[in-house]
Amino acid sequence: MVIEAGAGAFGLDYLNLFELCAKRTTCVLYDRAGSGWSDPLQGPRGVREIVTDLHDALGKAFIEGPYLLVGHSLGGLLVRAFAQHFPDEVVGLVLIDPSAEGIPLPEEGDEAVVQAMLSELRRNPDIAREWYPTLFAEWEKLPAQIRDPLIARHLDPDHAIVGLRDMQNARRIQEEVTNGPRLPDVPITVLTGMQIDPMPGASDEDQHTFNQMKLKAHAAFVSSVPQGEHRVLQDAGHLFYTQRPDVVAQAVFDILNRRASRRSSISVSTNCSTM
Repeated sequence: MVIEAGAGAFGLDYLNLFELCAKRTTCVLYDRAGSGWSDPLQGPRGVREIVTDLHDALGKAFIEGPYLLVGHSLGGLLVRAFAQHFPDEVVGLVLIDPSAEGIPLPEEGDEAVVQAMLSELRRNPDIAREWYPTLFAEWEKLPAQIRDPLIARHLDPDHAIVGLRDMQNARRIQEEVTNGPRLPDVPITVLTGMQIDPMPGASDEDQHTFNQMKLKAHAAFVSSVPQGEHRVLQDAGHLFYTQRPDVVAQAVFDILNRRASRRSSISVSTNCSTM
């Protein structure tokens, strides 16, 4: 199982989910180029380059497929892209509150907003705690040897800007995925969180309207794939993986169980045919 982070997130942000799923299968956390502890990156990249990086990294680490991919937010688009470009190496997708067609995205090239946020971070790095209180509350629960360097890196403006650039690049990524190759016929589970997320400058009414658009977009995507399944939770929001990691892990295990059952049925059928 490979976890693809959302915009601005690092692999270690998903440690709680990793630990749950690692009880059952091999799990992989990683940082995309330019984020977390990966090497710096200059300029935006297309989805083919991003997913090829991951594919190459898995090969160099001798982590053989096939893979079950879990993608959160922007990562949902990226795991779809991986499946599009490496269809024979993917057995299923779990998309956690993913970006999808029909959900409003930041305007590409809105440089003024990015620079304003970056300037504020450089002036007062702790402002990020006010912007993302739920995330910081979750990180504070981690062991000190993980918590302290993780929070420090998230508060570093030079790393924070990568997440802002990801958000700027989201429209391009979505267009490339939408117009990309057909997805393989594998189980795809979409998890939608309907809880109101605190958002600077947005009212609860605004967030409710956004959630309804998100729900509709996720349902439309699920209906567009042969083995799609839609699971909706009222007690989790966009940070689904921190609020209900058990639900995400169960979605992963359900796909693994389906695969194991199918392989067992094929084995039984083969044995019967040779008797």
